[in-house]
Amino acid sequence: MSVYAKVAIVVGIVFGIHFGIAQFMDANFHRVNFLVSYVSQAVLTALILSVLLQIDKKAKEQLGYAFLGLTSAKVILSYLIATQFLFQGIEVAKEIKIHFFVAFLVFLGLDAYFVIRLLNKK
Repeated sequence: MSVYAKVAIVVGIVFGIHFGIAQFMDANFHRVNFLVSYVSQAVLTALILSVLLQIDKKAKEQLGYAFLGLTSAKVILSYLIATQFLFQGIEVAKEIKIHFFVAFLVFLGLDAYFVIRLLNKK
């Protein structure tokens, strides 16, 4: 089984657990906001990983710097996504912010995991 399949399984399990807990704990659960959180982070992670794989082929010594730059860009884009799509209401529920932050941390961990694997690859 490839590492990508393992990661997809782990993300699916984390998503399922998080979704189940969120739905059980919050009577006013916002499914759309929850899905936007996960989908946006998944798309950003996929873009970052594809760019990092190209950099790994062409200039492996720049991989760490590229990761730092791309991760910074991901933080900025995540903030824009959160403020433009998720936190539009006058009073935003604390749970929506927590769900977004959990999704962000899960995918940030995946980004770091893949960069570590690329850097340690012989």
